[in-house]
Amino acid sequence: MDTGLFFLINRGMQNSLLDVIMPFITSMPFILFAAVAVPVFFKYPKKSLFVIGLCLVALAAGDASSNMLKHFFQRPRPCQGLEGVRLLVGCGKSFSFPSSHAVNAFATAATYAHFFRKAALPLFFFAALVAFSRVYVGVHYPADVLAGALWGGVAAGVVIGVYELASRKTGRNLK
Repeated sequence: MDTGLFFLINRGMQNSLLDVIMPFITSMPFILFAAVAVPVFFKYPKKSLFVIGLCLVALAAGDASSNMLKHFFQRPRPCQGLEGVRLLVGCGKSFSFPSSHAVNAFATAATYAHFFRKAALPLFFFAALVAFSRVYVGVHYPADVLAGALWGGVAAGVVIGVYELASRKTGRNLK
């Protein structure tokens, strides 16, 4: 089923517009998040700087733990193990499960959205777009990006939980 869905997205949805857009999204995902974060920053600069710092912590935790999971599961990428993959970017040498791009995108989106609720919809849309792009360009299976999205949410939840606990103990809270 994962392979069938992979080919439906990677080959079945092929079109010239997505062939240009998806490699850009997959290689420059931070631009999407900046489109949301920059306007918020100008409205709430002090709070934004702190939240961006928390996002970086969630991103680092998610990325490091996803790399450990990759070595545990050792799932080859579709571009390494399947015939007929439309590869629009470099295949990469790391394992496939989970997608670190998806982990990072969702960890960042969930952390930022926790503090700036009005930004949640565009942030999660962009995170989903990043995850989708990884399948479209041929480097991840759908299960890889789904697991990455969930793991990114876990990473964000841990960072937010630690922040909430610390803020209760110190009496300081951004909300």
